[in-house]
Amino acid sequence: MWSRAALYFLLLKPETDGEKPLSNRILLTLLTAPLAFMTSGCAEAPMGAVDVVKARFAAVESEAATYASEAYGNAEDAVGQLDAELETQAQSFALLRDYERTNELIGSVGMAVDAVEEAIDSEKQRLRTETGRVVSSAETEVMTARVSITEIAEDDLPEEQAMVWESDLNDVESSLGETGRLLAGEQLFDAQREANSALSSAQSVTSGISDFVAEVERLREEAAARRARGEITIPAAVLADGEELAAGMYLLRLADDGPESMGRWVEFVSGDSVAGRGLAVVISDGEMSEVSESGMLRNEAVVVVLKEADYVRVWLNRDGVNYLVHLPPA
Repeated sequence: MWSRAALYFLLLKPETDGEKPLSNRILLTLLTAPLAFMTSGCAEAPMGAVDVVKARFAAVESEAATYASEAYGNAEDAVGQLDAELETQAQSFALLRDYERTNELIGSVGMAVDAVEEAIDSEKQRLRTETGRVVSSAETEVMTARVSITEIAEDDLPEEQAMVWESDLNDVESSLGETGRLLAGEQLFDAQREANSALSSAQSVTSGISDFVAEVERLREEAAARRARGEITIPAAVLADGEELAAGMYLLRLADDGPESMGRWVEFVSGDSVAGRGLAVVISDGEMSEVSESGMLRNEAVVVVLKEADYVRVWLNRDGVNYLVHLPPA
């Protein structure tokens, strides 16, 4: 390698022996170009920056697998390109190594990691928001269910059914409490699953209550229709005009043989035949309103067990007239 003194000597050497000298500028270029090339070829790999960006990449790995797998895959690709470029430069002749592309890839990895972090934050926020919405819906379902239960008439709601519903609603509230614990622990997917389960259970209860209420209403309408037709159910065997009348369902019908001096015959029809009949006391609506303590009937029939089952009263109302038949037990 030329020394600096030798270069100066050549540059300042006078013309001799008729030789045509090179210009100082050309000679200087020829001699210094290899030195510049050698100097630029001795660049060092920016490992400090590489380590920093890879440390950032490693820091997001655990959460990225859960919340930002796609963005993390892009970051992995960027790191792979960076590693490949570092290997390419490492395999190159020392004087030919160039880390400009390496620095560009370091920047690319950094941006990819930024995207992963943003994706993680976005997904976490989405899960929190969605879970909060589900929790709110479940709480509303529980409140609606409890209000609906209180609106069911006590006589229509078996105690066992009420206890089942209350137990189910308590389980929903416990599940919502677990959802809150999971959210606090950043177990966001588990929290979402727990909240969805709670909502599903709550909806099942409210749906069951709605079905129950609808069934009660259907049975009530059917019973009203039966009463309007004059259908009754005798709960136990009784005596009708001295003859035993078995427990069961009957259709009441006013007899065609006309009124008696003491009342009107009412027939108990089962199928196509008359199973029995009883003599009814006939009272107009006006008179009945003065003596009845249980309300009035309007073109319907009911059966009332009186005096601790000492006898059964059959009450038929037709067109403003009441027919009362009292049947002692058989």
